[in-house]
Amino acid sequence: MRAAEKFWRTPSLLFVGVYLFSGLSRVATSFDSRWTVYTAMSLWTHGDLNLDEYGSAIRANSYYALQCVDSEGRISLPAAGNCRGHWYHVYPMGGPILESPLIAGAVGALRALGPVLGRIHGTGVIGGFLRGDYDAGHSLLEMEIASAMVAAAAVLLYWTARRYLAPGRAVWLAALFGVASPAYSIAGRALWQHTPSLLLLTLILYLLTRAEDKPPLAAWAGIPVALSFTVRPTDALFVVVFTAYVAVRHRAHLFRYLMAAAPVALLFVVLDYRIYHSLLSPYYGTPFRSLDQWRVSATALAGNLVSPSRGLLVFTPVFAFSIGSMLRRNWKAPLAPWLAALALLQWIVISCSDVYWWGGHSYGQRYFTDVVPVFTLFLIPYLEKWPLLPRPLRTAFVALALAGFAIHLRGGWSAAVYDWNVSPVNVDHAPQRVWDWSDPQFARAASAGRTPFPARPAP
Repeated sequence: MRAAEKFWRTPSLLFVGVYLFSGLSRVATSFDSRWTVYTAMSLWTHGDLNLDEYGSAIRANSYYALQCVDSEGRISLPAAGNCRGHWYHVYPMGGPILESPLIAGAVGALRALGPVLGRIHGTGVIGGFLRGDYDAGHSLLEMEIASAMVAAAAVLLYWTARRYLAPGRAVWLAALFGVASPAYSIAGRALWQHTPSLLLLTLILYLLTRAEDKPPLAAWAGIPVALSFTVRPTDALFVVVFTAYVAVRHRAHLFRYLMAAAPVALLFVVLDYRIYHSLLSPYYGTPFRSLDQWRVSATALAGNLVSPSRGLLVFTPVFAFSIGSMLRRNWKAPLAPWLAALALLQWIVISCSDVYWWGGHSYGQRYFTDVVPVFTLFLIPYLEKWPLLPRPLRTAFVALALAGFAIHLRGGWSAAVYDWNVSPVNVDHAPQRVWDWSDPQFARAASAGRTPFPARPAP
């Protein structure tokens, strides 16, 4: 009994610590995820995914991030509220479906405790949240659910790292992930697509790492791999890389891996066909840039790494050590070269897809958020040999980690950094602003008399 308690003590404390650090933050960013809670509650209470019952909220938000789908699967953009079909969130349904038990459970618990909690704060977003009013309090509800998911991902990362690190160092690695990376400043602020994507990736990594000792676990990885594609299109990279890995490393379990993934894939296709009369929703049809636009993509390749307002190595500079670890092949785990390939492919895809490579109205490098666990695990070789590292190298590691912590902390506590997206000019209209070192997003100070941050960002 004592051994079991000891086994769970550290992960439990880690979960609580990361959750409270994220969940008690000041800023929630319910932008593109605006209708996630509503979709989940519609599924839970009405058994469908349309948003028809939320007419007043839809009109109040000017039909943002919504589409009307008729009985033939034809899509029309909102026009004066006329919809000859059903209203749906434009983004993938996988996230809201996976999150629906958590959302419905939280709403039910808050409503049950409403008479007591309502005395704490009776108005505004906080009041709505404490009453279980998910219309008034949806942004705070999103942040709390997202924070719990990031905390769960930190625990999975801890268990994965324990194969290579002592408990104390594994805790530091998981804490760095949870509070000093985009896991905190992006995934923990709201129920973006990145939030379930990041959690599913950590589960995949845990299962495939454990499969080195217990090979049958490789087959179970098929479930989170398939689920990841239902929450975000670019997670097709997870499907390609991890399926290839299982085929090479765990060929004896490949068939069971595919059979585990098959029900998820089938349900996903059936759902999309029922709504859109197509195997995939239109959101999954984003084309890649053509070769004659490569100059733009080359700018994106550099911008996604080193631009002052969107660069991964600016916002999380300790990941420079991760890239060094990848290039020098310092991490000897069987999965390591495959994860390095995944990070490279993610960088290429987010820089070449026909979307705003700078991530629209967000904070820092949003499009790398899905693979933050990969970059985090590549820090293992440094922590594994920490006492043997030269003092200057250890000092640089700690300094860069603390710098990233301070930068990401602003994403959870400063509304001013979101105001940067629209002031002095909308970044979507002037993307060259991401290169301006005289006005980096993370250093933006509050401006008197301005809206803290935009009510709705670009996609």
